[in-house]
Amino acid sequence: MSNVQLPRADLSRINNALGNLELLQVQLGNTVNQVVNVTDATRGDLLRLAAEFEEFRRLNELAKNLQFAQTKIIRVNQELETQFGHHATVRRHATGILQALDVGVVTQETMYGASEELMLSTPRYWLAPGLVALAAWIGNDRRLAETALAEALRRDGDKTTLFYALTLRRYGRGAAANRWLDQYLARQDPWSMSGELTTVLDAMATGALGVETKPLVRRSMDTWFEQMSDDREIVENQVQRWARLLDGGRGGPEPSMSILPQVSPTWPQLQDLFQRATVHRNAYDRFTRLFAGPAHQDPDLRGRVDRILDNLVTNFDDEERPLRREARHLQLVIDHNGDDRAAAQAENDEAPAQEDTVDFLTLVTNAAFFPEQVGASHSTQLLTVAMAKDWVVQADGRLEADALRAMPSGVDLALEGWTGRVDGQATEQSLATSLAGHIDRETEQSLRGVSLPGAALICGVIGALFLFFGILAAVNGSPGGLIFCLLVALGCGGYTFYAAGQLPRQRELIRQQGELRRSRALATLKGAIAEVHDWQQVWQREMAFARHFQQFIGRLDRDAYSAAPPDQRREVML
Repeated sequence: MSNVQLPRADLSRINNALGNLELLQVQLGNTVNQVVNVTDATRGDLLRLAAEFEEFRRLNELAKNLQFAQTKIIRVNQELETQFGHHATVRRHATGILQALDVGVVTQETMYGASEELMLSTPRYWLAPGLVALAAWIGNDRRLAETALAEALRRDGDKTTLFYALTLRRYGRGAAANRWLDQYLARQDPWSMSGELTTVLDAMATGALGVETKPLVRRSMDTWFEQMSDDREIVENQVQRWARLLDGGRGGPEPSMSILPQVSPTWPQLQDLFQRATVHRNAYDRFTRLFAGPAHQDPDLRGRVDRILDNLVTNFDDEERPLRREARHLQLVIDHNGDDRAAAQAENDEAPAQEDTVDFLTLVTNAAFFPEQVGASHSTQLLTVAMAKDWVVQADGRLEADALRAMPSGVDLALEGWTGRVDGQATEQSLATSLAGHIDRETEQSLRGVSLPGAALICGVIGALFLFFGILAAVNGSPGGLIFCLLVALGCGGYTFYAAGQLPRQRELIRQQGELRRSRALATLKGAIAEVHDWQQVWQREMAFARHFQQFIGRLDRDAYSAAPPDQRREVML
């Protein structure tokens, strides 16, 4: 009996240990699942908090930048008013004197007094002695007129020359205006021109030049244009600049896609390509609106000249430029709601329009794209766009070619651990077959992994051992040992058979989950392929505007945007 009792104690301990081990295994599994769930939730919360914090930090930075710019621009404008407010006073008097002369309601003594007072209050400003000379000319005081004129020419020869050319043109003194303008044009270097040449472009575009003067200006501009067009580097700079300016016009509603952003690693590239494509439609819309209808011209010659004179005298002098540039920078920050990067990009794009001197081709681009910054009229903008048409067409063509080169050979897809590519070689059926095969293989792999758990296997072994010990107890004539061994063997065997009976159900559940997974994945794949084709159609529609835009710009003729003077038209009619 002693040989039988010893195994009973050992087997009892083994049975208890197995029971405890199975309980611990279940508890450990539950704990691991809880930890995994908590970890996933915590990771999601941390990512969401990080995104919220980054968004808060960005908005806070934008708000601070905006507040700083709004505060500082007030100080800069006050400083401009303090240091150069008297310049504005002189500017207001310029056309005021001319218009007062038209109606004859101001005495010569008043004009003298006003112009001399301005001369005393603005000792370095070119326009002050220019107005003194103008008042002396009106009063037929030749000595004073020549003295004041010499001082104005010394302070700024180009602006003074243009001022008197336009003033003489205003009163129909064509020959005299022609001599002044001839002197101005002879002084110009097409590789280094100041901003007041925009005034000459204005005069030609609006028809403010007379019969004697317009051909002279046209010949000079044609000569400059042809000379500089031979310089490949300068022309290339203009083409590149137009490409940057046009590319800066990206924007517009993106195609509504719900599946591709979730399953395609290529989606960021597709987004960028679509933004590139919107450039052509936006440029087409912008320039067709610009050229829609005739330019509105004042039929009165004096009204045209007065507006050009306003642009000339309101162009800021060199002393004002640093503060004006700072004010412009702050205004761009305000316009972009505190976004320093966007403001810096906008400032960089219009930087050539803020330079003291530029080459003639750059000046044409400035007037065409930044008319407000350089004081160009709508008519001048039309003229300069027509002059720059070859650069614009080349620039848009480069953007079109770059976008075509950047088009990926296919759209990558990644879902359910499967990767594929939508391209010219793959069909929807082949991709669906590949995806379904991938999911079926993973399902089969999961099915092969279905087997008896370790506890059931151990129980089966233990049941077999106790059955053997029961046989030994029966042989040795121990009914108590036989009953005990049979009960243990029956319990362990029953658990093992129960676990084995669950295997078909587990396999069936895995098959059902695999079929559902395959069905959903194939539906997602079909939707993604459809969205790829939809995206291609929308992209191609946008890209088609490249050809429309290039054809529209290419048909422009600059001769059509150089107006004839009102008085010249009357002479022709007579």
